Amino acid sequence: MNKIELKLKKNIAKNYWYALITNLNFTHGLWMLYLAHKGLSLLEIGMMEGLFHVFSLLMEVPTGAIADLLGRKASRIAGRISSLISLLILMFSNTFWMFALSFFFSALSYNLESGSGEALIFDSMKVINKEKGYTKVAGNIEAIYQTASIFSLVIGGILGQRSFMLAFGSAMVVSIIAIISATTFYEPPIEKVVNSEHSFSNFLIHTYESFKTLFSKKIIASLTLFTTTLSAFSTVCFYYIQNYWKSTGLNISTIGLYLAIGSAAGALLSINVQRIERFLKRGKFSNITKYPFLFFSLIIFLGIFLLTFSGFNTVHSVISVIALPFIMAGESGMFVSFQNFLHQNIPSHQRATIISIESMLFSIIMIAIFPIFGWIADISSFKVSFISLSVIAGTLLFSALIIMHRFSEKIRK
Repeated sequence: MNKIELKLKKNIAKNYWYALITNLNFTHGLWMLYLAHKGLSLLEIGMMEGLFHVFSLLMEVPTGAIADLLGRKASRIAGRISSLISLLILMFSNTFWMFALSFFFSALSYNLESGSGEALIFDSMKVINKEKGYTKVAGNIEAIYQTASIFSLVIGGILGQRSFMLAFGSAMVVSIIAIISATTFYEPPIEKVVNSEHSFSNFLIHTYESFKTLFSKKIIASLTLFTTTLSAFSTVCFYYIQNYWKSTGLNISTIGLYLAIGSAAGALLSINVQRIERFLKRGKFSNITKYPFLFFSLIIFLGIFLLTFSGFNTVHSVISVIALPFIMAGESGMFVSFQNFLHQNIPSHQRATIISIESMLFSIIMIAIFPIFGWIADISSFKVSFISLSVIAGTLLFSALIIMHRFSEKIRK
């Protein structure tokens, strides 16, 4: 193994540390409660998240192309700096539009990382001929994310109970460490299809070709839309359940503990995705044997369905605590399983951009459903919001199963 290959191999280990640091976000389970504390209504909070995804939608593909054309490492560093700026603004803001400015930098940070991170690791493994082990690595990364979330949600809850400023200040220190960590990666060599001049025309050509590649493969495009929609529903449940629990009288530290339990379920399942996939492929469970992420999507739906029993008595609160681990575990498993499928079917020189297109679809869905969910909860109740989400999720899942059945029948013929 030469020096370059050794550096690329070290990227994998470095990424485990990086994943831990970047997900030690003590504000992750607090920002909706923080905005409510600042006087925003559920609709306004929903609009804020909607603005985040509007910004994300506008910047996702360009930042993915930046990662492909200028480098994944540079994209990561810029993303961590943007995250720090976002925290600074959010910490000292008191108006809707200053909060919106904070969310702009948060979206920029998310976009700069979303395509570059996965692409950097997969391409590092591809160069050293280890790409077949990506599912295991991705599962480990997801487990680290969830494990870090456990600590950050519990610690963040404790800090938030004392002072929101204490939680935000601690998050800023961790963010600075993450910036330093991002500088240690080695850029993997990848195929360059456009010339080395990073012109605007090259960016447009690259983006167009990436869209063309994804949507020319109808099955990949359909599955991307389906899994992205369920991921969006899972995100809505994760964030709004915090305000639901707060409305039942739970304190911030207890809410942090319940969120941590959900993250623990996600971590446990993510490190066992490969084993579960092997088990499913040994059996005869219809399309679930070919597409394990359908199995994980069933788990997500079960969790959302349980939330329809939400209310304000003790039994209903317990049901919601049980539901969240189902949602987070299912989403973690679906993400790991589908990302491996996606990476195996897209070219390296377009990988970051195509992953960014996937994130762009996520943003479009979130722009629509996040404010609507908050508005329904404002004028009616959380129960009605969860019921609405469950009906839509069930319909989409049923449709996806039918599409996969027809696709499988077509392949057999």
